Amino acid sequence: MVEAVFFDVGSTLIRPCPSVAETMARAAAERGHALTVRDFELHMPAMDAYYEAEYLRDGDFWCSHEGSTAIWLDQYRYVCHLAGIGHDAEGMAAAVNEAYRHAASWEVYADVAGCLRALKERGLALGVVSNWDAELEDLLRDLRLLPYFDTVVSSAAVGYRKPNPVMFDLACEQLGVRPGACAHVGDRPDADGDGAAAAGIRPVIIDRHGAEPDCPYDRVETLADIPSVL
Repeated sequence: MVEAVFFDVGSTLIRPCPSVAETMARAAAERGHALTVRDFELHMPAMDAYYEAEYLRDGDFWCSHEGSTAIWLDQYRYVCHLAGIGHDAEGMAAAVNEAYRHAASWEVYADVAGCLRALKERGLALGVVSNWDAELEDLLRDLRLLPYFDTVVSSAAVGYRKPNPVMFDLACEQLGVRPGACAHVGDRPDADGDGAAAAGIRPVIIDRHGAEPDCPYDRVETLADIPSVL
């Protein structure tokens, strides 16, 4: 019997809105640069690739607030150099990072509230286990998601990052539940799937765009399916 369900945050519960390209274009206009959203969209795949390379090389930047802030800033600086405004990379990166510190720049997926309510109605404990900076709890509060959760474990706050099973061990300890009575929902088979499995927790991967057909774990395309698969 499942007693508790943990959730990742980014690409699981929320997404940037406006997009990073839109936010960068707005910041560029405010700083006097004649660049469009499309100018930045061209470099989003390179930004994603940069992050993946850094994550695979050494994802321990998620283990501190300073490191998790730095990876965001590094990505925005990189895009600025690619877009030809490297001379203003510092100012641009700071402006974009500041925007994403606030709830107004994030959107909760439409399937989130219904899923969380359904699980709560079943009497399940809910928690967050996410690679994020130390301001995660404040962001969830501003997005009106915090009341659903009985614990929030962010990597920067505890000094560990997924897939380290310690993240999940801490969440189980805080809720007073056995790992075998828990499930974890996230978008990355490596961080979320492997990390949860290593802790003895059942992983469920949310694959909104069909990008993980070879995922070895249970997979859903919408959080609306979570109550029925548990």
